[in-house]
Amino acid sequence: MSYDANKPLTDFHNARVFVDEASKQTARDRREANRKRLKNGLTANEDPQPEKFVVQGSYAMHTMVQSEVETSDIDDGAVFARSSLKGPRDGDKTANEAKEMVRKALSVKDEFKTPPEVRKNCVRVYYNDGFHVDIPVYRTFEEDGRTKKEIASAGEWKTSDPEDITNWFNDAVTSKSPDETNGRQLRRIVRLLKYWSKSRSSWVMPSGFIISVLTEEIYQHQGWTDRDDQALLAVMRGIRNRLLFGERVYRPVDPREEITNDLSLSRVRKMRDELKEAIDELSKIERSDCDELMALKAFKSVFYTDFWDKRIKELADDSGSGNSGKLFAEPKQPVDKRGGTGQYA
Repeated sequence: MSYDANKPLTDFHNARVFVDEASKQTARDRREANRKRLKNGLTANEDPQPEKFVVQGSYAMHTMVQSEVETSDIDDGAVFARSSLKGPRDGDKTANEAKEMVRKALSVKDEFKTPPEVRKNCVRVYYNDGFHVDIPVYRTFEEDGRTKKEIASAGEWKTSDPEDITNWFNDAVTSKSPDETNGRQLRRIVRLLKYWSKSRSSWVMPSGFIISVLTEEIYQHQGWTDRDDQALLAVMRGIRNRLLFGERVYRPVDPREEITNDLSLSRVRKMRDELKEAIDELSKIERSDCDELMALKAFKSVFYTDFWDKRIKELADDSGSGNSGKLFAEPKQPVDKRGGTGQYA
């Protein structure tokens, strides 16, 4: 029987991957500061106030990983009543005009070294430490007895509910995962895959949203009871096979448009290719001769971490193998974080 590697993987997840609430304080503080900044700027410019804000993305889905906390982003949608977004002739503001209104409000006090920027699906606020806050702009209105929501996209208003993605993912986690511990298994597998995708400085992988969509698509209903190690390996295999037959990824909720583009497709291919080596390593846990040492070395190689080094050395010394040194070299090419898909997960 092969070695049950669930506990060491769970220990790693809890210590190095999972982000507790206290560690999210920086993200929360900056979110609240930008909400206040936006409200004050809108008032100063005599522009309308948002009806509400909606936190989106990995923060709302509880899939943030530790490598993201200080250097990634938080997505905080600003939702306005359509009736308040009027131009000088009482016509509706265009999508670009609404985003520009938000950008100007955030820039009133000229507080940032890099000014807030209008992007495809949001207004981005930059911080000197690499962190940024994305503020997608929505409008809401009643039509034919239904409440409709649209996002200010590239040159047009597009149907999009800021809470749809979060609700889709959280519902999938609840219905599919076989457990209720530490976020449930599906969410833990997303976190582990996101951590793996960020583990080498030279890798440029797909967004967390794309990884989340692919993981949910592959993850089996009711998962793998008490075996995150098996679940991770199975999902890695499933994603790679899926990408071998089709690279394009689509939104799981309306509008079900493609979320990959020329830039992100190259990142998807990189993920597909690197998954082969990760699967080759991780599949060692299925071997009949797999023991704790073999499993931990496989994890070390996959996640590029020193987390298990002490235990690997102890086991190697006990076995007399002497093979407890560094298993791989850090890639030299620096990470390139340019671009993005305008998605919020």
